[in-house]
Amino acid sequence: MEKKAETMKLHELEPDHRLRNIPIKSIEGLRIHCRNTIYKAKPATWKIKNDTFNRLGESWRTNFDFIVEEPK
Repeated sequence: MEKKAETMKLHELEPDHRLRNIPIKSIEGLRIHCRNTIYKAKPATWKIKNDTFNRLGESWRTNFDFIVEEPK
């Protein structure tokens, strides 16, 4: 039987959670899903890659879900 990946959304974690406070490029399995479209991407190569989730501007946190997928 195949195991499903466990997912976490960074905006649902506590502000002091480790994943919200390390560079985006360091988070293995991170994907960005746009809330207004079906667009999905890996942000590790984007301009924001050296920022942490907590340092991103409001528009990033309002328009995108930052989802970490970890295999069970």
